[in-house]
Amino acid sequence: MAPIDSSPFTPTVSCLVVSRNASLLNRLVRSLGEARRFWNDTDEILCSWNGHPEDEALLQAEAHPPLRIAARSPYHFATNVNALADQARGDLLVVLNDDVILDRGSLDRAIQILQSRPEVGVVGGRLRTSAGRLGHAGILFANPGVPYNRFRPDRLGSLINPDALAVRESGPMPAVTGALMVLRREDFQAIRLRESFSVCGEDVALCLDLYDNLGKWAYYASDVTAIHDEKSTRGETLDHYDLHQVAELVRERLRKNPALRAQQAYWAVQEADELEGIVHRLREDNRQREEQWSEKWSEKEKESAMMAEASERKIVELAEKEKNCLAVLEATRENVRELEIAQQNAADQKLSDNRKLGEMQGKLNRALLDQESLKHSRSWRLTAPYRRLGRLLQRWRRSS
Repeated sequence: MAPIDSSPFTPTVSCLVVSRNASLLNRLVRSLGEARRFWNDTDEILCSWNGHPEDEALLQAEAHPPLRIAARSPYHFATNVNALADQARGDLLVVLNDDVILDRGSLDRAIQILQSRPEVGVVGGRLRTSAGRLGHAGILFANPGVPYNRFRPDRLGSLINPDALAVRESGPMPAVTGALMVLRREDFQAIRLRESFSVCGEDVALCLDLYDNLGKWAYYASDVTAIHDEKSTRGETLDHYDLHQVAELVRERLRKNPALRAQQAYWAVQEADELEGIVHRLREDNRQREEQWSEKWSEKEKESAMMAEASERKIVELAEKEKNCLAVLEATRENVRELEIAQQNAADQKLSDNRKLGEMQGKLNRALLDQESLKHSRSWRLTAPYRRLGRLLQRWRRSS
């Protein structure tokens, strides 16, 4: 539990929040305990609950400052907050979205601004997303009077440094966001939120009405900081009618209020200078990238040229090898043809030899048959003594 300072010089605070999500509301309540160093015993958190009744039981019971469900009504931001303000007891009102996470000491700095600057009617802070990008740094108006978050972080968030000098400059601003507003209760009750808006625009109208009716400015305090992921509570909604309505109000106030025009011009010029610097950095980054890519491209071209030259040499070598292979192939084909001819000649010669051998075998067979026939003939038997005599004569001749 945070320490309590009951000093009569310390203003009492009523925090006003509309919620339907117990988890987000509990997270906000925990951050509130650290957002102010000393809480008074009469400080309070008032909630207009429009969530499920069963989820209400999940709300943090031991919160400090204490959390009280002050209303259970259908969601309409302006109507809900006005009803909470009617029940508030604090000297100061802190209007919050339930998806905000306040940084340590952020409310102390907002309270100090209100105590030291009576010309300030409402203090808004510098919000960043959970990813660390700039989420809100005050509200300016486009040419048709349509409000937009300064530096357009919804489009340029990745390019904007949330700690840049231009972002950190504090001062009177045409308007600040209703996600985090700190103002005097008597000032709020004198103006109140316009309930004619359906979804958005009541925060811008409140800032304009504070100056138009009380002569007090909205003030952007860059050291009043918190985390806020825009539209994480209610999601995307159709707000064209509200933007048209608030744009008409802005055009009317700019037309009749030269101080507001001068204020808008000051921050718009600063924004333009910062955006011009971003464009310059982008161009410089692009130029450096182009140079790097040019160098890489030149290296790639050199590598490609070397590879192409090597490829050409390889192609010539392959062509020479192909030529040699074709010559070897042709010689091999010629050898094959010669072998085929020789094989055919050998086959023909073998066939001729086989035919001749067959003829000779036939003659031999006939001669053997003739010999057998001769041996069994009568003439062979009659001439047998003469053949024996002839053999004897041959042996005698060889022996003599």
